[in-house]
Amino acid sequence: KLGCSYSTQLKLAKSLKELMANQPFEKLSVSDITNNCSLHRQTFYYHFNDKYELLSWIYNQDLFIPLTQDLTFENWVEKLIGLFKYMKQQKAFFMNTIKSSNNFFAEYSNKIFAELFVKAIAELDLYQHLDDKEQDIYARFFAYGLTGVIVDWALKGMKENEDDLAVLLQKMTLQTEELGHEIYMYKRNTKN
Repeated sequence: KLGCSYSTQLKLAKSLKELMANQPFEKLSVSDITNNCSLHRQTFYYHFNDKYELLSWIYNQDLFIPLTQDLTFENWVEKLIGLFKYMKQQKAFFMNTIKSSNNFFAEYSNKIFAELFVKAIAELDLYQHLDDKEQDIYARFFAYGLTGVIVDWALKGMKENEDDLAVLLQKMTLQTEELGHEIYMYKRNTKN
């Protein structure tokens, strides 16, 4: 919303994170969030429509802006490692949101990752072999896959080494791209 005070948004976000260290997201009210940081409910509603919008803001500020800022094919492993490490630092918060019955984390992540993959696929499809519908399906496929791996990693206690997991995801992505190219070349050669 226009005129929002960033420091107030940060205060509300910090309050929600603190509360979620011990309480499920579904059980928290806007009053709980504002009382915890000594703000009025109206202040909350000046900045956010509801607690879900605040949660989206936190995901965006803490995870997805750092992940996507200056993201390239060359640095995406480091960006994923940063995402995993941040989630591990804020483990109670993320475990709580991921276990939330409304599946908000997965839905939000799918949306963001699908947008990223659409851009990446368009950049990689130099010869425009894929139409818009195919690009969208591939982007959603990879977005669901990446989200699923992140959620699975979290639900298993975030025990798997984040460096190893990010490198494995990169390897899988590169091998998928290589396999796709090999299939394309095979089909092209068998037509001749």
